[in-house]
Amino acid sequence: MGRSGSRGAGLFALTLAALVSTGVEAQDTGSSEPAKRGNDGSTQSPTSLDAIVVTGGRAPQQISETAKTIYVVDSKEIEAEARSGKNLQQILADKVPSFDPASEGARTSYGQNLRGRSALVLIDGVSMNSARGLSRQFDAIDPFNIERVEVLSGATAIYGGNATGGIINIITKKGKDAGDGFHTEVTAGAGSGFAGHKDFDRNVAGAMTYKGENWDGRFSIAAQNTGAYYDGNGTMLIPDITQTSTAFNKRLDLMGSVGLQFDDQRRLELTGQYFDSKQDSDYGLYYGPNFAALTNPRLFETRDGYESDFNPSTRRSMINATYTDEDVLGQQLLLQGSFRSERLQFNPFPSGSYFAGSSQDTDYYAIKAALVAEPTDRLKITYGIDADYDSFSSSQNVFDMATAARTGGMKFETMGITGLYPGIDVSTVAGFAEASYEATDKLTLSGGVRYQFVHTEVSDFVGAAQQVAILQGRAQSADAIPGGSVSYDDALFNAGVSYELTPTQQVYANFSQGFELPDPAKYYGVGVYSLSGGRYTLLDSVNVSQSALQAIKTNSFEIGYRFDDGTYNLESAAYYSLSDKSINLNRQNLTIDVVNQDRRVYGIEGKAGMKLDHGFDVGVLGQWVRTDVKGSDGWEKGSIATASVSKLGGYVGWTNDALSLKLSGQHVFDLTDADNFKIDGYTLFDLTGSYTFDNTDTTVNFGIQNLFDTEYTTIWGSRAKALYGALANEAVFDYKGRGRTFAISVSKVF
Repeated sequence: MGRSGSRGAGLFALTLAALVSTGVEAQDTGSSEPAKRGNDGSTQSPTSLDAIVVTGGRAPQQISETAKTIYVVDSKEIEAEARSGKNLQQILADKVPSFDPASEGARTSYGQNLRGRSALVLIDGVSMNSARGLSRQFDAIDPFNIERVEVLSGATAIYGGNATGGIINIITKKGKDAGDGFHTEVTAGAGSGFAGHKDFDRNVAGAMTYKGENWDGRFSIAAQNTGAYYDGNGTMLIPDITQTSTAFNKRLDLMGSVGLQFDDQRRLELTGQYFDSKQDSDYGLYYGPNFAALTNPRLFETRDGYESDFNPSTRRSMINATYTDEDVLGQQLLLQGSFRSERLQFNPFPSGSYFAGSSQDTDYYAIKAALVAEPTDRLKITYGIDADYDSFSSSQNVFDMATAARTGGMKFETMGITGLYPGIDVSTVAGFAEASYEATDKLTLSGGVRYQFVHTEVSDFVGAAQQVAILQGRAQSADAIPGGSVSYDDALFNAGVSYELTPTQQVYANFSQGFELPDPAKYYGVGVYSLSGGRYTLLDSVNVSQSALQAIKTNSFEIGYRFDDGTYNLESAAYYSLSDKSINLNRQNLTIDVVNQDRRVYGIEGKAGMKLDHGFDVGVLGQWVRTDVKGSDGWEKGSIATASVSKLGGYVGWTNDALSLKLSGQHVFDLTDADNFKIDGYTLFDLTGSYTFDNTDTTVNFGIQNLFDTEYTTIWGSRAKALYGALANEAVFDYKGRGRTFAISVSKVF
């Protein structure tokens, strides 16, 4: 890390030290249960961490029972930020220290890690991750439908694959969360940076909720329509031709749930969702006549008049059923069955001698069963079995090159559809058991094991470029790269200890293992061909029988401290994770390889807040993180394509009975890797607020994002230059952040 990074690390450490000192001073009052101070200076009864219950660990548990770093972002925080103009990725990045800063306007969350590694994203316990790492897990739900988000940092053995950085569990609103009877809620808003007539966003949402003695339900609809995005200089942003953006985007989120309460001990809950997010822009990237800009980058520009019969989108349907019974042979039973189907489309992209836009489809089925037993008052055991099936297929729309070349990439017409990656079917079966034991009134021990078996089937596949050549008439046939199957199994362990210093503060330590399955679609199905007599003959390939892909196992360690007495709150942790393999990306063809190269991630994270007199409160959070890979000459910095950046943020807020205001800021530190690719740091400030009319249950929310109209390259823009820079001039991938944007919304409860 450069000078700015070192200074940032020092500043962050000093800030955490000061906050820890503040927390300890608040505790040292001579009482084991310190008093809280209200905004009016009055003394209130102390709080306890036992009051906070989370469900991310399979069975509901109190924060005080866990030996992990946990953050909970509730619906009030989410609604206030979302209605003031922020998306879910930004909200979580502002609230969770170990979650990387969000890239404004980007549809993708590629490289947005939790503790420097990939996170498992769930909606009501249903995985949004797939066999292909497509990084659109957050293009999945409107914040209007979120009750809370639970973030469990660090590798999690009890959840298995894709959770090496932790878990982000998005819990949706249900009828059971509302008051008795029938209720409705509506909200509508608009936003703009006033940079042009196309710079206009709007959103609307409504929900009907019912809660009765035996059943409850909620049905909601939320829609958003975004316009053009402009940077801090008032220039329209370059269209993201890689992972696409949310400019000129229309989003619809339909969600419904019904809960049947058979009696005090048994409940059945059904949830369904349809989510559709699609871009339809009149503006595209102009490549110059006959794509001359690929050799003369000065010809690249954003132009009006773009047409395509294939546009970026995310379309997802999901069904989820859960059943709970509080007494099955003296144990609590938890059952879940779910189905998720999604279709993702990407922007037309130059692929050597042709332009194509990819479609990638996933069908996901899962069954989970768990029992929670309490043999004694101090011992709780959770055990069960998981099974899921992930079926992936893909294709690409190949566009007429004559039309595309004549218009400089401003018009794309599909001439045919070919395959893009081999079909991938992944089946997983796992058993797990975890125990929590209160050794004393203050000391809790925990540990668990998960045994997981993964079976991957890969279809036979003709190389993508060869399929295109056949479509274009440059060849007649081609050999197929052989498919096959491979299995992987392993046992993952976790162990932790937490000690309650007082009812308001604890220390904890944890060890946990996790693993990730590298993207099989970007690994298999790659071949070397020779063309003769109109036929492509396969000379060599990456296939299952000769080079089977294996999972990457990670060992993670953490120690932490948390404190909350209602006036002061602090949570901080130091962590270290190590894996014996790394994933390398080929910048020429965007395929991956798994190499025997150690990769380590380590850092310190913290979050603290304090309530002051007269309605004021302040807070700070941040993370210093370092990612290294072990080369021939020792440890060196990991690629910025996937390495996390350090950040430091804070806020000052004020509220009274009706009005609330908050000024927040976040600084992203520079990051340079061993290949001299760089993420340039930046600092952004936001101003948000609301006014509530109690007599009419109406709230007006307002916000100014990027308050000082800063021009900067997003983290994704820097990553994209490193990932795709070998395919075209880096300037094409220099995606800027949105400039100053104003937002206002009105919500009412009936």
